[in-house]
Amino acid sequence: MNDSIRPLDWRSLPLAAPDRVLIEASAGTGKTWTIAALYLRLLLEGEDPPAVEKILVATFTEAAARELHERLRLRLADAERELQRILGAATIAAGEGGERDSVLEWLADAFSEETETRRALRRIQIARMDFDRAPIGTIHMLCQRFLHDFPLDSGVAAAQANLDEDALLRECVEDFWRRRYLADTAVDPAESELFGGGPEKLLYDVHTLLAQDARVLAADGLQDLARGMESLHAEKSAARLRELAAKRELYAPRKTLLSNRLARIADALENGDDAEIHEALAAMPDAEQIDAQQRADTPLRLRDDPLIQRLMHLQGLARERKTFTRGRVLVAAREFCRVEIPRRAEQRQGQTYSLLIRNVHARVCDARGAFAQTLFAAYPYALVDEFQDTDKQQFEIFDAIFRDANRAPRGWLAMIGDPKQAIYGFRGGDIAAYLAARASAATRCAMDTNFRSTQALVHALNALYGAGAAGFGDTRIAYQPMRCGGKAEGAALCRNGNPAAPLHVHVFRGEAIGKNGEPETGLSALETIALRDCAERIVELLNDPAASLGDNRVLAHDVAVLVPNNKQVGALRQLLARRAVSCAGSGRERVFDGETAQELELFLAAVLHPDDDGAVRGALSTALLGYGWRGIVGLQTDPPAFERELDRFARWHALARSRGVFGAVADLTAQRASALLRRDDGARILADVRHLGELIAAREAQESGFESVIAWFARTRRDGADDGERGHRVRPASDADAVRIMTLHAAKGLEFPIVFLPLAWRIAKRDGQFQPKVLRFHASDGTLCIDAGSGEFADNLARHFAEDLGERERLLYVAMTRARSALHVYWADRGVPENAPAWKIPAIDRLLRQAQVNSGLAFGEADLPSLAHQLGGMSVVGPAVPGAARHFATDVARVDLTPRSPLPALRPFEWLHSFTGITRRRIAEDADAAAADESDAASPESNETAAHAEHAELLALDVFRGRRFGDAVHALLEESGLRAVERSALLARLAVEGLAAAGPDSESALLRMLERARASDLGGGLHLMDLPAHERVAEFGFRFPIAASLCELRAVCATHGFAEVWPAHLRANELRGMLTGFADLICAHGGRYHVLDYKTNRLGTRVSDYTGAALDAAMIEHCYPLQALLYTLALHRYLQQRLLDYSPERHLGDSVYLFLRGVGLASGAGVWRRRWPAALIRDLDAVFAGAEAAT
Repeated sequence: MNDSIRPLDWRSLPLAAPDRVLIEASAGTGKTWTIAALYLRLLLEGEDPPAVEKILVATFTEAAARELHERLRLRLADAERELQRILGAATIAAGEGGERDSVLEWLADAFSEETETRRALRRIQIARMDFDRAPIGTIHMLCQRFLHDFPLDSGVAAAQANLDEDALLRECVEDFWRRRYLADTAVDPAESELFGGGPEKLLYDVHTLLAQDARVLAADGLQDLARGMESLHAEKSAARLRELAAKRELYAPRKTLLSNRLARIADALENGDDAEIHEALAAMPDAEQIDAQQRADTPLRLRDDPLIQRLMHLQGLARERKTFTRGRVLVAAREFCRVEIPRRAEQRQGQTYSLLIRNVHARVCDARGAFAQTLFAAYPYALVDEFQDTDKQQFEIFDAIFRDANRAPRGWLAMIGDPKQAIYGFRGGDIAAYLAARASAATRCAMDTNFRSTQALVHALNALYGAGAAGFGDTRIAYQPMRCGGKAEGAALCRNGNPAAPLHVHVFRGEAIGKNGEPETGLSALETIALRDCAERIVELLNDPAASLGDNRVLAHDVAVLVPNNKQVGALRQLLARRAVSCAGSGRERVFDGETAQELELFLAAVLHPDDDGAVRGALSTALLGYGWRGIVGLQTDPPAFERELDRFARWHALARSRGVFGAVADLTAQRASALLRRDDGARILADVRHLGELIAAREAQESGFESVIAWFARTRRDGADDGERGHRVRPASDADAVRIMTLHAAKGLEFPIVFLPLAWRIAKRDGQFQPKVLRFHASDGTLCIDAGSGEFADNLARHFAEDLGERERLLYVAMTRARSALHVYWADRGVPENAPAWKIPAIDRLLRQAQVNSGLAFGEADLPSLAHQLGGMSVVGPAVPGAARHFATDVARVDLTPRSPLPALRPFEWLHSFTGITRRRIAEDADAAAADESDAASPESNETAAHAEHAELLALDVFRGRRFGDAVHALLEESGLRAVERSALLARLAVEGLAAAGPDSESALLRMLERARASDLGGGLHLMDLPAHERVAEFGFRFPIAASLCELRAVCATHGFAEVWPAHLRANELRGMLTGFADLICAHGGRYHVLDYKTNRLGTRVSDYTGAALDAAMIEHCYPLQALLYTLALHRYLQQRLLDYSPERHLGDSVYLFLRGVGLASGAGVWRRRWPAALIRDLDAVFAGAEAAT
């Protein structure tokens, strides 16, 4: 240990002011326990011992603040009991006081004299009474307290609302994007390519930039490139380039790369095409390639030519042009948000957490120092935990409070942290701020005893890190050997009664063979191998009855797996679930990305279309409904069973209409919960369904109908959402005896008996694929800098990667110090060369390489066993034997999932019939028939029709075609309740259906079309806008048995003079099963009940295409009279059951078909009406009634 840092003895640490103390607390050294001990000492031994209100205690997360508050409260309670025991004022029952730790022993030694003991007891009792007023919390919480308690000194209104920082940032980024990309001004095409698709691509990067309290370098790389190109033009460099390219005596034989590239640049300069010049410059060879092109015996080196040197400089700029373009936008967006967020917060009389820190910093650090003096008078003592995660502003707040007007230290400030665990640079944590704080400390101590891990594991890590001599990104940060506190000795991992090695290094090179017959070396393939191996190892460990931690068998909750990112959390969760191992995940994995979300989307599609047997079958095949392929095949031959399922989905459809989509999801959950919980992964599925249901419920308030909610769900699943959407993260299914899986960052501060690091070798950047959007590094004076595209971007890239390597080494240290008893680290020996750039080498490679080299060994797998032997406590393990073993700790009966061979092809149920199915002409037409209802077919034109002029309204609507347009119009009419459609609702629905690019003229024409449909007289004085809600039913669904041939039905129609209703081309086969369908609207008008159906077919662009013979021809072409007749029959059957005095002669009205494009353009245009003879309806009903009797 170096001379400037001494081991901490909390009993003798000076408490006299002024003093500034730095305590470096390595992982597992009992940092929180020590803070509580020092807190107690301050209350009892500090100069003029302070009240609890005088001691600031700060940390960096709300969870840590809660834990710290509770630990301090318990420490005071223990101290009170101990002092009472010393005085004999209380009788402590055996075991009541718990373990007598060193703090209680210190109390007994320090307060043996009765007067001092009574005085100490009184102080503790007062502290406990006042403890609720103690300033303990996060830095943000304490800053809020500063402003609240001292509003006059701070100059900030105390009653300010806390604003949602993420929502305010999103609002500002969206405004910036609209102003930049939706304004009338021209936009750089390169910018449009990057960000023109929407503000989402900006949001994350701007959030990262704002989190950094840094100096942002001007994004002037594009300007440098432009100036360089201008100078090439001005100096007429093209001629000089052609001259250099033509000097063949300068080039080695058969070397034409450089001469060709120079000629290409000359051509581009002469053509004056900037894009071509950029591409030509980017293709310019680098210095090594130029040397390889030149003859060795040529005295003049081409790379020394001034023009060539300028081209090489411009080459670097041209290659980074996309980065510079992105940086220019990001810097502009950042500056916009830095101005707009405070302005909007002030308008709303609120503040965000970031503004809170900024405001307090500005007032505490002002030149007068008045507010700093006020805060020091209130809080002359402070204990700041996790100081390595601080940033420059936060450090300067504490620094200003604990310095007087002459910048001399005052008060007592203790800064506790571990620079080896500084891993939050991306959130704004600044290791340079910690190092500056350390330099300002007069007293420096280190906690050197590990109370977390077993002695064997402590010694193994000491040996590995000692031999590795690993740096942590700065020479001022070093690993200090740890002593063992012995608290974990009773929980060592044993196999067959013998202690197991505490540190296991699992080595693999890619034992799976790739397509080329060689060992697999691809990163994705190796990642899969490592995760699979980890799952096998965990199952092996859990299944081993001789594996124990102390006296207890190893259980699932004893194991934690830490991986770099959330995608890997999900992948490992699936691997373990297949092996019947329960998992509790923690991370930022989106619930929308899981298999349950995919299955719920199928369920929602069937709820939306309960008459679509394919959609219903798709939903039934999911784990949510539980049919599986055997059940689906069984429904082929069990019509009543499928009928029950169709009824269930019809009920869910009605439930979604009345109570929202969440109502249907909640009912599904209630029906299926017990069955799902019998599955190995049932708890996970159920947790995800409930989570998704909550998100749907929250979204329903923002959507215009349940179709748009379902469309939002599908869009969110497909397109993804911002990673910052915390509500979208997967929640733990259950914590009961489950392996814990989380990201490396999420594991900081936690500990687990057994830890697996299957992707320790992935704590690195992707080779050749990683190009940072912005660079984060420190200047020589320690200032944090952000480079989003300056002219020095290439030089600063090296600094960025050097600091990134340090943070990755610290992240590896955090991961390797989470275990109490056993640590499993995976290393893929990928043969990264020793001379590779440091940033390309994974942190584990760097550690093992240095350990082997410093131990006199060669780096690589071959000498790794020798390293393990030298260091002790370490074992080298090869890959597990693959086999997907299952965890035995489950009593769930296993189902044979062997597929039937051959698997029968699924096909539409032959007993379920609809109008579309009946009118199919042949199997080959099936795909077209699905869209037949909204097809774009014009009737044959007569000479009279051709003479008519095209109508402007029909021409404006001509852009809208196909099934999606029909769906949009039907939804708008249904969702509006036949009220006027707002433009906002129209645009939202068009966007849902993928028709958002229609243009304002066509959108206005569509609004007018909908209004004409509402207002026009449809015959007999019928106007849709006048129909009250209680006299209409939208989406009138029906289903009833049918058992007749088409010939029989056609004969009935022919008898009544309607033979054309059943076209001769329809097949004369038997129809057996159920007839099903939905009519768009049933309404009561003039004492009768009418069937209305909306059609969006494009019949032409002339009004005459929607009247008279042309309209009749369109109806016949699409067999719509048959559809109208079947819908009328369904209405007849419905009214028979509902009206006591029903008579078709008195109650049945017309079939009204509205071809919406033409409605209202002329009298009767677009309206087809027919009233069917009551005798025809009765005879058809008799045929179907016979079918019911037969069934």
